[in-house]
Amino acid sequence: MEHIQASDIRGLAKLFNVKEEDSDDELDYDVTKNPYSQQKIKIMEIINKQNNAEEISNHYTKLEKSKDIWSCDEVLDEDYDEALTKEKPHYEMIYQQNVTPDDIYLQLDGKGPGSISCEYLLVKIKLHDITSSDEINLKISEDSLICKTNKYYLDLYFPKHVNLEKCTAKWNQPNNLLEVKLTFA
Repeated sequence: MEHIQASDIRGLAKLFNVKEEDSDDELDYDVTKNPYSQQKIKIMEIINKQNNAEEISNHYTKLEKSKDIWSCDEVLDEDYDEALTKEKPHYEMIYQQNVTPDDIYLQLDGKGPGSISCEYLLVKIKLHDITSSDEINLKISEDSLICKTNKYYLDLYFPKHVNLEKCTAKWNQPNNLLEVKLTFA
């Protein structure tokens, strides 16, 4: 391999159109040396930087006018303390689907053994030292389940959205087991 000369580096610098002097001003560039596409890109970059600067300044002015101590994003969820202090119970998630002989032998519906084809999700939560269902607070939304007791706290997120009208929960007293059956939407 040949040695690189200083004239070769200058030639590369001219080829890539690199400025030799450093400038702090973003708007200080020579338009006549750059091709049209590079000019357009630089102009768009400058416009985007100015727009971002305006958005940031608007964000801070909005906070200065507010008399709130915290913004809504900074306020912790009401269940945050409970999640840290309470024990997480043992639970099991079982995917279920309605399968007919046509599904098994003919495979007309395109159902497979994976969880993507499942219509139901059965969540079994083992709650030791719980004597009745009155001690359990269960909150189900389209994408999560929260189970709270005096001793336990469980927050689960579902892989798909759930149909809230078709959800059922059953307390099994002898086994201290809460069974929640969820139907995917």
